[in-house]
Amino acid sequence: MKNILHLKDDLQVDQKLEKIWTDHFNNNEANPIAPLYQEQIHKNVITFLSLNPSLRPNNEAVSNYSPQTFPLVDYKKDKKDEKIPFFHKFYELGKILNQPWTMLDLLYERDSTQANLEKKYNPKTINTKDKIFLQHQIKLTFEILDALNPKAIVVSNRWTEKLIHSNLKDLGLSQELPSEGNSFIYRINGIPFIINESCFLGSRQHYAKSKTNGRREKLINEILRVTAY
Repeated sequence: MKNILHLKDDLQVDQKLEKIWTDHFNNNEANPIAPLYQEQIHKNVITFLSLNPSLRPNNEAVSNYSPQTFPLVDYKKDKKDEKIPFFHKFYELGKILNQPWTMLDLLYERDSTQANLEKKYNPKTINTKDKIFLQHQIKLTFEILDALNPKAIVVSNRWTEKLIHSNLKDLGLSQELPSEGNSFIYRINGIPFIINESCFLGSRQHYAKSKTNGRREKLINEILRVTAY
């Protein structure tokens, strides 16, 4: 399909992830949890960028270097038919925006506890081996983002933002700060990013409160403003 990016066929993501995992673990860890990625992603739409694909309910984490996949998260589906609660907020926001959307993870590590990743990838304490592993994953994600040509990236987790910005220089990612000349739109590698207005999306509690405290309305208005250009 013209407006669908097939990660395996179009970008060979399975091969690239297998190499990243093989290089990192180097047979020193007999059974690492296999990386996980979405089979297909919508192109040229609003893209919600989260941190990592948490372990799916009733789904065993296969232990080897070969990547596993999960199906397209399809905005056309009714929210009630979505079995994974984490995705529900994206359906809700998409309905308010009245625009198609998609989602992507910054990382591919199947760790259901974000605290583990925060400790492992803390910019102040990270070791060289883990930093290389992290940066290879982020680099692949930006390759995918480039192919997606999204209308805007909505960063949906505060640690997603932290990991991107702590590695901007090493990965050679360019940032264009908001200014009058660019209509106050922040860009990384030429892609519009929405960060400050969306940082509450990573918290269930903050998202629940966002309808009454004005944060959700502020985010909706910013997405509509940025995608209008």
